[in-house]
Amino acid sequence: MKRHKSVTLLLFVLTGTVFLEELLVLFLVNMLPPMPKIAKYLLDSTLLSALIFPIFYFLVFRPMSQNIAELRQAEENLRTVSVAFESKDPILITDADANILRANKRFLHITGYSSEEIIGKNPRILQTGRYSKVYYKKLWEELLRKGYWAGETRIKDKHGHEIPAGVVITAVKNEQQETTHYVAIYTF
Repeated sequence: MKRHKSVTLLLFVLTGTVFLEELLVLFLVNMLPPMPKIAKYLLDSTLLSALIFPIFYFLVFRPMSQNIAELRQAEENLRTVSVAFESKDPILITDADANILRANKRFLHITGYSSEEIIGKNPRILQTGRYSKVYYKKLWEELLRKGYWAGETRIKDKHGHEIPAGVVITAVKNEQQETTHYVAIYTF
């Protein structure tokens, strides 16, 4: 919605500017001594182009080229993050409500799950029953207080086998310092 409003405003400003500049050019051309119509048309279009170009440059072309540069940088960052995500370490990503959004290939290989089997689920499906509610309560308290938790734990694979693991869970925050995701990196 915001983008639609800014495009509408830009079109309104450009249309109004072109209209006002054309009035100015017509006024200037009509103040000149009489000349052939073709000369008036050429002068009109030359003056209008010269006046419009800076406006189009600053309102359209320059912001568009900056957006393209930002998109290229974001694409490069995404490519880097994608390579890091598929590292040798098993990685699990959840949303702020701890629903699994993504698991890398290494995590899926070790646990035996497929993406379809765990996406949307809570990481509780990995709990072994070895730890009490107090353990998980302390884990969450520290994670919420510090923004990360590191420790040793055990998780259950698809077939119910316990796997000892070190894990670092980190909260990912937005500009308003609100947690948007959690990233868990395991070492087996």
